[in-house]
Amino acid sequence: MPKSFSTIKRPLSLEEKRQRAIEYNRYKAPFEPVVNVEDFAKREIFDETIILKCLHCGFQEEVDYEFIEESWDPHDSDYPIAYCAKCDQPEVVPLDIYQKLKKQ
Repeated sequence: MPKSFSTIKRPLSLEEKRQRAIEYNRYKAPFEPVVNVEDFAKREIFDETIILKCLHCGFQEEVDYEFIEESWDPHDSDYPIAYCAKCDQPEVVPLDIYQKLKKQ
């Protein structure tokens, strides 16, 4: 099911990719294979974030989309809804959804 909201994709630099591979090798579980740092650095890798905004208080933040993806079931709703870090209301939605809802 396609997302009904936007995310931001930022390509990682060569140095960021190398650093992630080094950290993975340092902290991986003993049964997991070692990653070849240079092979990993040649891959096209992105960080994906999402801007969320609270419908109640207007608090806005950019967060790692992976965290949202883990807790959101796209079969339950068209977009994720979370609790606000500022006002603690369950009204935090993706920014483009916020803008659509505020226009209504």
